Amino acid sequence: MDIRNSARAILMNNSGQVLLFKFKFEDVKDQKILWVTAGGGLKDNESFEEALRREIFEEIGANIDEIGPWVWTRSIVINGVKKDFISYERYYLININDSDVTLLNMTDKEKRTLKGYYWWNIEEIIKSNEVFAPPKLGDLIKDILEGNIPNQPLDIE
Repeated sequence: MDIRNSARAILMNNSGQVLLFKFKFEDVKDQKILWVTAGGGLKDNESFEEALRREIFEEIGANIDEIGPWVWTRSIVINGVKKDFISYERYYLININDSDVTLLNMTDKEKRTLKGYYWWNIEEIIKSNEVFAPPKLGDLIKDILEGNIPNQPLDIE
């Protein structure tokens, strides 16, 4: 089975809010609509950190100098429209001072499938009926806000 490597950013502002994007995933059976962290797939010969910087620039228009710790790893089988694949995801914590978002650098596909974005606080995520990926995102972020940043990446699902 093919593996799609992706770098994800837990973008956290000074108020403890997390930026999430609501996308319609066209390449997935049932074209799921989910709230997800910033980030995306690695291009040829790109490191996770290089992909993360590129994706953050594309998705919010920011240049990130410092990438925080790699806190989570997720590996999940995705039922793709063409074929199933494994999504291997690394999540990095990134503190960001500027809460401004510009969508001007998004790819055409990102612009077409984007349904919204929002700076969520932890209470909103936990109480929401929206669908988040990864599951239990609220609990995972709550741990980080409480200062529980792992020394080694946690395997999550």
